[in-house]
Amino acid sequence: MRPAWSIIVFTSLSGLGLGMLFWFGLGMVVIEDPRDLILFVILGLSAVSIGLMSSLLHLGHPERAWRALSQWRSSWLSREGVCAVATIALTLVYAAVWYLDGERSVVLGLVVSVLSLVTVWTTAMIYGSLRTVARWYHPLTPWVYLALSACGGLVVIVAWEQSLLGESGLIELATVALMIALAIKAIWWKRAGRQQSSSTPETATGLGSMGQVDLLMAPHTEENWLQHEMGFVVARRHVNRLSQIAFGLAFIVPMIALWSGIAWLIISLPIIHFVGILTERWLFFAEAKHTVTLYYGERH
Repeated sequence: MRPAWSIIVFTSLSGLGLGMLFWFGLGMVVIEDPRDLILFVILGLSAVSIGLMSSLLHLGHPERAWRALSQWRSSWLSREGVCAVATIALTLVYAAVWYLDGERSVVLGLVVSVLSLVTVWTTAMIYGSLRTVARWYHPLTPWVYLALSACGGLVVIVAWEQSLLGESGLIELATVALMIALAIKAIWWKRAGRQQSSSTPETATGLGSMGQVDLLMAPHTEENWLQHEMGFVVARRHVNRLSQIAFGLAFIVPMIALWSGIAWLIISLPIIHFVGILTERWLFFAEAKHTVTLYYGERH
């Protein structure tokens, strides 16, 4: 699949913001005064909102995006929109109650945390529910999104505490979260890469009993939209190099930096981690193959 930067930024940035809100709902964020509360909420909601707005750039008619919210019974995209709106609204209520009362509401916080995870899950299922893309149609796909969101949120909070207090009490938890996310992503990358499409030219034509079916003549002489969008090809050597960059920046460097004790490096970790996630998400799309490409002679 051809990677679209609007979707890459959307899934990466909104996932990071929702990870921040997940831990925020659990009360894992140091809030020393009301200004800290307002600032953190602005940061988290800005990440989620900017991510959602970037996804509109992928639509042919962005002005009609609101209509997608009505299809929540059957569409994961619609469910994601509904859950995102609900998460943003309840986060504002949760923060307002905390600001006015001087203490957090445990119940509201738990609801915000659960909704944040559910929103990430619905985002992942937009892709994980597609049988036509064998690489995405894997049980671990939503868990990859959840793990990356959770560890990304912790990385931001550790940097937040480092900038406020000069130290963080969440380094151990963030390290564990990064290790779990690394393991889940590595397993997904290895197993999903071996998944083959259940459709073949033989099953499509019903001629499998006669032997292998090969393309005799191309359907047309020039590349069409389907080939352009669904048949994106990336060289294996580039995949290997980019995967090393993704794993290094998203997981390895942050784990080392967390224990380095270097303040400026810890504070800059969200940017380093986010660049790694952008690379990971680019590969997520670039390596995927849609079943429609079988029509043009590809086998996968």
